[in-house]
Amino acid sequence: MTTAKPSRQRHVAITGASSGIGAALARAHAARGDRLSLAGRDPDRLQAVADECAALGARADVTRCDVTDADATAAWLRAADDAAPVDIVYANAGIGGAGVIAPWTAEPGELARAIFATNTVGVVNTLTPLIDRLVARRAGHLVVIASLAALAGLPHSPAYCGSKAAIRIYAEGLRRLLRPAGVRVLTVNPGFVATPMSASLPRQGPFTWSAERAAATILRAVDAGRAELTFPWPLRLALAATRLLPTAWVDAALARAYAKDQGR
Repeated sequence: MTTAKPSRQRHVAITGASSGIGAALARAHAARGDRLSLAGRDPDRLQAVADECAALGARADVTRCDVTDADATAAWLRAADDAAPVDIVYANAGIGGAGVIAPWTAEPGELARAIFATNTVGVVNTLTPLIDRLVARRAGHLVVIASLAALAGLPHSPAYCGSKAAIRIYAEGLRRLLRPAGVRVLTVNPGFVATPMSASLPRQGPFTWSAERAAATILRAVDAGRAELTFPWPLRLALAATRLLPTAWVDAALARAYAKDQGR
C-alpha cells in the first residue's frame, strides 16, 4: 500500500548527517521541501550536504556537534526547536566499520567504552532533550538507527552488537511509553549499507544497499508510522535463525566465520 506524503513542511533534525544514511536522509527530506537541522563532527562534509539540500530547495542549518557531549547536543536540539518546532529527530550518529572489529583478545576497554559512548549514550543524548516538548505538543517522531547487529552477538564486534542491541531495546520501551502521548518511535535495523564506514571493511558485506535506497525505505516507514524496520530480509532471516538453532551450533559456526574472516 502506498502511503501519502505529508501535506506540510516538517522540521527534521538529523545527527551524523555529514555522510552515509544521515546525508541520504537529509537529501530525501530536502526533496520534499522539509526544513533541516543537521549535526555532525565534520563541518566541511556537513556543509557540503547542506549545500546539496539547499540546491533541492530546502533550508538546512548545520551545527558541528558530537553526540557524546550531552550538553552540546541538548543545546543544539532545543535551539532548533525554539526556531521552529521539530517534528522528526533521527538519532543516526554512530561509529562502526573496520574500527569496531574486535581482535582475538576482544576490544580493548577504551575502544568498547568509545563505541558505547557514541552508539548508545549518544542516542540517549539525542532523544531525551525534546521528549518533554513533543509530549506537550502530543506530536512528533523519534527515529533510532540501530543495526541488524542488534539481533545477535557476533564475535566480529561484541561491543558494537551490544551497543546497537541496547538502543534497540531502549527505543522499544520508549515507543510503548510515549505512544499514549502521541509521540511515535521507529527503530531501524539496517544491514550493510554503502557508506564510508562500510567501505573501510576488508570486503563488501552481503546484500549491500545504497544509502539512497536505505533512506527511501526508512522515510516510507516513518510516513507509515511503523514501529520497527529491519532490512534486508535475507540477513534478517539468517540472524533470526541464531535464536532458533542450538546455541552450540551457532557458536561454532560464527567462531569459524570469524576465524575465516581474520585469515586464521
